[in-house]
Amino acid sequence: MSNKAAPKMSSKECNCLCGAVSVTVSGVDKGAVLCHCTNCQKSSGSAFMHNYRFMKSDIKVHKGEDKIREFKDTNTKSRATLLRHFCSVCGSPLYVKPLAFEDLTIVHCSSAGDRTQPQFELFEENKHSWIGKLSSKRASL
Repeated sequence: MSNKAAPKMSSKECNCLCGAVSVTVSGVDKGAVLCHCTNCQKSSGSAFMHNYRFMKSDIKVHKGEDKIREFKDTNTKSRATLLRHFCSVCGSPLYVKPLAFEDLTIVHCSSAGDRTQPQFELFEENKHSWIGKLSSKRASL
């Protein structure tokens, strides 16, 4: 008999700024992280992107499937291709699908209205010096 707890299942509803797109992402809850990679900084228009991760994920589009566009981000520091999904009307980032991890979906906390405290940070070498320390934990899938 295993003492390992069953994976926590969760879902987040994501909406763009203009309201044209609504999707729900469900799966095994892997928690929130801050990403400081240059591409997330550019995509978010900010110093970092606050992301929420789901393994064994499922995406259901409720509204605006024809408004969702995909940008194939191949110039990443990790060398992993990311499919960045966004609203074609207002440009809001919605979610990311890394090709290297087929069952992982990364939701932008801003599109989900989520304020979950991040568990750790990614690409801290790109972190702006004026941003404080979150934790000393390292990323793991």
